[in-house]
Amino acid sequence: MQTFVKNNIFFVVLFPFVLLAIAASYFRFMVQYDYLVSYEGFCDPYTEVCYEYCEDDECLEPVHYTWVERKAADLVMLCGENTVLDCEAASYCAENEQSCSVTHCDFSFDDDCEYLTEADATNQNN
Repeated sequence: MQTFVKNNIFFVVLFPFVLLAIAASYFRFMVQYDYLVSYEGFCDPYTEVCYEYCEDDECLEPVHYTWVERKAADLVMLCGENTVLDCEAASYCAENEQSCSVTHCDFSFDDDCEYLTEADATNQNN
């Protein structure tokens, strides 16, 4: 046994550290949900400046969104085990939630911003 330890001292010392790192990561990410998540939230282009995404070149049905960032633990408490898509409350930050931010599009940095008026809505219906 002593010969094995002497010949493989690197692996004997490294193996417990690797196990400790795996256990600590599992606890942090899977038990405590101690990380930030960023996802697309709902945005109304008639009342807010939104990012716009088009699936094709014609852009017949654009998707308007904002970027929401919050702690994963807060998101799990808010939505439970549901996905973000099924949880309408995940698109907005509560007033007392300090680790949550919603980022709207800024015309000075991005050309793909969209802000529509009521006149745009009547033009689309005609």
